[in-house]
Amino acid sequence: MRKNTLSLFGSEWFGIAISTLALAQVYVLASGAAKSIALRYVAEAFSILGISIFLVIFGIWIYRAFAMKDRVFSHWNNLTRLSFTALIPIIGFVANYQLIYFFGLSAPTAALSAVDFYANYIVALGLGVVLGYRLYTKEINPREMNYAIVIPPLAIGTSVFLAGPLMSFYGGVEAQTMYFMVLMGLGIFFFLFIFIGSLALAGHVSTKVHETLPTTMLPVGISSLIIINLFSLASFGKIDQLFIGASSVEWISVLLWGFEVWNFLVVLILIFTHPARATLSVWAYGFPLGLFATSTIRILDFTHFDALLWAFVAIAVILNILWIYAWINTGMLLGNMFRKENAEKHAVPGHKTDQ
Repeated sequence: MRKNTLSLFGSEWFGIAISTLALAQVYVLASGAAKSIALRYVAEAFSILGISIFLVIFGIWIYRAFAMKDRVFSHWNNLTRLSFTALIPIIGFVANYQLIYFFGLSAPTAALSAVDFYANYIVALGLGVVLGYRLYTKEINPREMNYAIVIPPLAIGTSVFLAGPLMSFYGGVEAQTMYFMVLMGLGIFFFLFIFIGSLALAGHVSTKVHETLPTTMLPVGISSLIIINLFSLASFGKIDQLFIGASSVEWISVLLWGFEVWNFLVVLILIFTHPARATLSVWAYGFPLGLFATSTIRILDFTHFDALLWAFVAIAVILNILWIYAWINTGMLLGNMFRKENAEKHAVPGHKTDQ
């Protein structure tokens, strides 16, 4: 692979893996609602596919770092690529949670999962700090001000997926520690979304960069993740004198879900009126919709409002369509990339085309 082609394999490629895991999560929810073993097998297949895709992309990404050391700084100097790096801990949390869901926990796997939890939490927190530092000190290119910059704050909030099963397995001090870290993470990503999200919104409104429009789906994921965190914290009960009342969580969750619906409908219109072509940014649709589906089911569980079930079905169908659409875009991108590489490979040195 030529270096100019290898340089294109940045952290944004991790979006393929997390979107596939988001699709797996939708099938997990669907299998639970329908009591279908067939849907569970589909969910398991997508989960394994997502993890496999991540391992391949992560390998290429690491190889790129060693093969092109001169590009490493430019990668970290770009706010968008820096932000997409935070997909790594998100994938770590979600993939580990799904493996536990499918295969259960034993003492050795619980220990490995605990290490994974703390390591990914530290990485997510570190990337959030680095992003904050870069925002204060870097001369910002207006094109970098898009919703991708909310991914590092979002990353630490996804720790709740893995914390739940681990807290149930360990209990005691371990559960208290994880509860405190999840609650702290909720505060970090909620308030950072308010401030950093406003910067991203202003960037989209002022620059109108077409390629980054799909990232406008990310606020749907943020609101959904707040709902998921609140429900999870309430379900943990009273731990170390910390407690969140279920009734308050339910009330706040419906308010947040309303914002999700508004944002989702706006982005849905953007998808049809400003379709993306040959860009990896379309993978930004996947993870927020997976979170949206999860929060919808959580609210359905206590409201028993049948319209929410149909909303979940609509979200699931749209996510499946957009996942296929994203693969088509990726195929177009790879086709253009390899055609360009092939043309450069067979170009005659010093030859000029006739004008």
